Amino acid sequence: MELVLAIEQLYQTFSKLTKPTKIVNYGCVSCISKDDEKYFLQTPLKKLNDHIFGGIMESGNVIEMGNECYKYFIPRILELITIENYDFSFSFVEYIYRDFAKFDYKNTFNEKERRAVDNFFYSYLEQELAKPKVERDESEIFNIAETGFNAIPLLEKIQQRKDWGEIKKELNYHLYLQENKWVKSKAEFKIWSKKGTRKSIINYLSN
Repeated sequence: MELVLAIEQLYQTFSKLTKPTKIVNYGCVSCISKDDEKYFLQTPLKKLNDHIFGGIMESGNVIEMGNECYKYFIPRILELITIENYDFSFSFVEYIYRDFAKFDYKNTFNEKERRAVDNFFYSYLEQELAKPKVERDESEIFNIAETGFNAIPLLEKIQQRKDWGEIKKELNYHLYLQENKWVKSKAEFKIWSKKGTRKSIINYLSN
């Protein structure tokens, strides 16, 4: 499925969900304000930006992302992943997959919702890995795997491509950096590798 169609499927699938009436739990000078909450709840879904989601993800005074009340916003949350914007929210980029994983969509969403999310992740990764080498980010597979998405069918398809060896090399290099450069200990890497479906990807690459 083309990415644009996968995004439209998300909007159609989650369109009947009810928008929440509040997300702020208590007042906080340095957290999400009532004005922020008003913007979030009153702005048309497709107009919401990654900054407000990033603010919510790092704020301590709101209902935690992953709560049922945020399901209404899932189409926009996921669509924003695909938008390359120089003015991006660092918090959104840093926390999006960690916080989306809190939905535990594989176990809590109905079949239609799961299929829409799966189609989106598959289409997004397929498009990302079809980019020229200098533009693609192979590590997105590991990032998205944290949500519970099964990337093995996609990897099996990509393995038939001429550049599979190159892509596999980059994926293994990312694992090397994660284990030896980006975490503090072997124990920390073990925790990282067990999140979502990362372990299945690691096992696939080792064959």
